[in-house]
Amino acid sequence: MAVGIGTLVGVPLLTAQVAVAHDTSASINVCGSNNEQRCGYGGVTNSHTRLYSCDTFADNAGFRAEYRLRSGATGYVDDANGSSSGCSGIYPGTSSNPITAFRVVWKAAGGWVYSGWYAA
Repeated sequence: MAVGIGTLVGVPLLTAQVAVAHDTSASINVCGSNNEQRCGYGGVTNSHTRLYSCDTFADNAGFRAEYRLRSGATGYVDDANGSSSGCSGIYPGTSSNPITAFRVVWKAAGGWVYSGWYAA
């Protein structure tokens, strides 16, 4: 179920969706020759305690997910292995201080592309 879509020059930028019982993810879709392929995705899992980032397009650009905790603290995780198989994740949240918002970032050489903030 899509909950948000942005555009850049008429091209879909990102989609966020509810995966399973409070797990939330978003992607940025401006890669490839027609700017229609997914560059990467990230999201929140494990009862709002885990943040992950997955680079899915071999373009020499990185992919990041950023978070905000209930306390106001912020941080991020970069996909450590580029577009190779596997994602990177961290556990910055706790049951008493969960992740409350996140966004994803495509770290392109010509300028970074940010999604909006999504409720976790």
